[in-house]
Amino acid sequence: METLKRALRKSSPEKFRLLTDLVETSIDGTRDIFVNRPLNMSQIHYIGFDMDYTLAIYNKHAIEELAFVITLEKLVELKSYPAEIMELTYHDDRIIRGLLIDYQKGNLIKINRFKQVCRVQHGTQDLETSVYFNDKIDQSDPLRFSSVDTLFSLPEAYLYVLLVDLVENKVLNDRSYTQIYEDIRYCIDMTHRDGSLKSDILRDIGKYVYKDPHLSLTLDKLRESDKKLFLLTNSEYYYTDMIMEYLLDTDSLHYSSWRDYFEIVIVNARKPGFFKENTPFYRVDEVTHEETLMDEASFDRKGIYSKGNYIAFEKLIQAKGNEVLYIGDHIFGDVMRSDKDSNWRTVLVVQELEDELSVTAEVREKYQRLRRLSNKWDKLHYELHIFSSQLNTLQNLELSLRELTPAESKALEKTREELEEGIKRCHKEMEKTETKVHNLRQEISSQYHPVWGPLFHDGDEISRFGDQVRDYASLYTSRVSNFFFYPIDRYYKSLRDIMPHDRWLELSN
Repeated sequence: METLKRALRKSSPEKFRLLTDLVETSIDGTRDIFVNRPLNMSQIHYIGFDMDYTLAIYNKHAIEELAFVITLEKLVELKSYPAEIMELTYHDDRIIRGLLIDYQKGNLIKINRFKQVCRVQHGTQDLETSVYFNDKIDQSDPLRFSSVDTLFSLPEAYLYVLLVDLVENKVLNDRSYTQIYEDIRYCIDMTHRDGSLKSDILRDIGKYVYKDPHLSLTLDKLRESDKKLFLLTNSEYYYTDMIMEYLLDTDSLHYSSWRDYFEIVIVNARKPGFFKENTPFYRVDEVTHEETLMDEASFDRKGIYSKGNYIAFEKLIQAKGNEVLYIGDHIFGDVMRSDKDSNWRTVLVVQELEDELSVTAEVREKYQRLRRLSNKWDKLHYELHIFSSQLNTLQNLELSLRELTPAESKALEKTREELEEGIKRCHKEMEKTETKVHNLRQEISSQYHPVWGPLFHDGDEISRFGDQVRDYASLYTSRVSNFFFYPIDRYYKSLRDIMPHDRWLELSN
């Protein structure tokens, strides 16, 4: 490393500065890369990137508030909502990813990996989970549930619960919960179709997009290790061009354009359709942005392409699915479809992970205390079982004995009293311990989020979101530049996958 630093200090002072800053940043454990399934990077030849929320990290409050306000304006303009809804204000800390919108009931729910409802809100009001006691949660039912999967969908979900409140307050009593959801979806889609959201972003990119100072150096390191990079985004070229020009350093790293970082750029990819349909590729004119049907048998270096499909892409780059790694933020659009349909290896960028890990570090001692309390409750429960069994045996013994001497009767009575006292003590201690466990769980949960708790868990169970991350992503991390901290050809190994009975060995030790 010191030899590299000396060489860089002489040949490229700017690159030396970036490298030094990045190495110092690597101390932070929240920037780790986590492994669900083994991945040998030496077998990866092509690495692809989504743009939005992957290479381009948006400033959370600014971008979400912008989408929120534009959608309100369109609800008034296009769907005749009362102008007073414009007084609603956005709070970026009310919704988390992984929730489900039940737009038949006007509820927002959090479920675990077993599809059990853990938390419920009707509008912004908390409800007991018992309202779903006999209700099967089929999250794939498009006529009832909508999934809050992306960071783009957070303002949509928050606006929905605010409008549900207005229904209950008789301000929107002429609209159903389902109609409100459909109206919001229509207006959100319109903000993307008519370019109103993107045009506002491009007028002040620095306000809405965070420029990761180490992104350029990370991509440069990947390229220098003979990895071929490609960009695969649903955004149009005009938007992609301006965002990427803002994000990537060209002067200090001696690139003439941001496009020089990538072998291939594919815009307007229409994911997840890119992985499921047979749409042909189109060439994009960099000046006019016009698209013409691609009729050649290979990609041009630095070419700009539109639409397409993964089968044609693999043929044109002459790479098999497991030689391609794709990095994105959308579980369904980027990760699940690319993993299931194309056999590409996948990395999920979870922007919230850094905050989640920071909170976990803060509450580590509380988790340890919770574990001790849970173990105490288990021990008390076992003692209660023993006392109850012994008392039952004693009662059966009394029934079977026809005659007892005074001494025997006295001994039995004393034993019964001791057992009953033990049972009473266990119940009392268990109740006190349950209260402590409940209060401590609430305390820990609220440190992650006051309403919805941790992103990846709920109680002792993995949340729906955590389950999806585990099932569909080979790796997950908080941002692309975290790859700089690891050898490019690293073999990422997962922890040994164990079943509950495997823990017997751990417990026996």
